[in-house]
Amino acid sequence: MAQAAAASQVKTKFVVEGDYFEACSCKVMCSCIFLAPATEDHCDVFIGWHVTKGQLGNTDLKGLNAALVVHSPKQMTDGGWKLALYIDERASKEQAEALTGIFSGQAGGHLANLGPLVGSLAGVTPAPITFETRDGKRRLEVGRYLRGEIEELKGGDGKNPAVISNAPFGAVTQPVRKGKAGVVRYDHFWKAEVDGTNAFLTEFRYEN
Repeated sequence: MAQAAAASQVKTKFVVEGDYFEACSCKVMCSCIFLAPATEDHCDVFIGWHVTKGQLGNTDLKGLNAALVVHSPKQMTDGGWKLALYIDERASKEQAEALTGIFSGQAGGHLANLGPLVGSLAGVTPAPITFETRDGKRRLEVGRYLRGEIEELKGGDGKNPAVISNAPFGAVTQPVRKGKAGVVRYDHFWKAEVDGTNAFLTEFRYEN
């Protein structure tokens, strides 16, 4: 039902921007963004978005959150991804439909480019989502399903974060700050857990 609503919004203009959280099961560094196989025999990815400003059509999305959990084969570009999408339970019906459309990729924009890689969508679930940013750290909590923390790493100067720009593959086009994940646990449609693995922090912008 949510998918059908999102599909009807494909041609509706939107722009959203805000803070981005990503952790994955790759050790030390994610090789997937360079089109190489994951460091493990599969890839688990945990993504969170906090919208600081933006809207789809006349629907304001400021202050709302969304999250996505991905399970993919070792070579992510082989496709067959399994997804679970979570939408801020504070959202109105119109806001929930807009968030679903944007962060599933069905409304167009950059995330739509990943659509051909998706094998199945386990569900779109409303949930209380906490997204916190502080002192180079980010914390994401999605109801009883997902919780985790990440922290940016400093570069060679010991002061500024290590940055990766223009990577050939990823859920954002902006440069990302390299980070390290603390314990991230997911338990809902399937189970996954990482600790001390790769993380990325950045500010996102999607539009169509």
